[in-house]
Amino acid sequence: MTPVTRTGGNRGYDEIVIRPADLIAPVQFAEKTTLDHPLEHLTACHRRIEERLATLERVIPHFIDKRDEAISAMESSLRFFDTNGSWHTADEEESLFPRIADRLTGDERGFIDKLEAEHQEAENIFTKLRAVAAKLKEDTPCSQERIDQYAALCRTLCTIYRGHIQAEDARIPEIGHRVLSEAELELISQEMKLRRGLQP
Repeated sequence: MTPVTRTGGNRGYDEIVIRPADLIAPVQFAEKTTLDHPLEHLTACHRRIEERLATLERVIPHFIDKRDEAISAMESSLRFFDTNGSWHTADEEESLFPRIADRLTGDERGFIDKLEAEHQEAENIFTKLRAVAAKLKEDTPCSQERIDQYAALCRTLCTIYRGHIQAEDARIPEIGHRVLSEAELELISQEMKLRRGLQP
């Protein structure tokens, strides 16, 4: 999405025109191709997650002046986490982590345990964020108290996710390629496709 600024001002969060259509129909990725390479797909999915996190942050200043657009963009991003985000977590916790668990060093096992704990921590925050988002949708206009609640939860979620993504990007591809065979990677790929309702 290309930000549009008001004439004569410096661009800032309060000057971004949110176009919900751009967020509801984001850039299409080569889903089937990346799913054939599961470790690379996980990294690519991180970029999509980062985009939605940025949207959840970007709407905050607009709940007052562009309420409908902000609510629409927020809901679109939350739907992504309820679908693609859930699949991504299952890809790791059900398909990847169990296959590598017995072949890791002690440090690596501790690393995976931390990732799984962060998944749960993020889901707990998401549960609260969804509840506040639902109330924001009901508010006409949005109350400042509710906006502040949303902003606080959003900041916490973004902090968790961004650190989590950075850690995974730095270590998961190397570990996976080191310990998994091509046959195992193919099985993971098939499971990921089935999880999304695609033919393996």
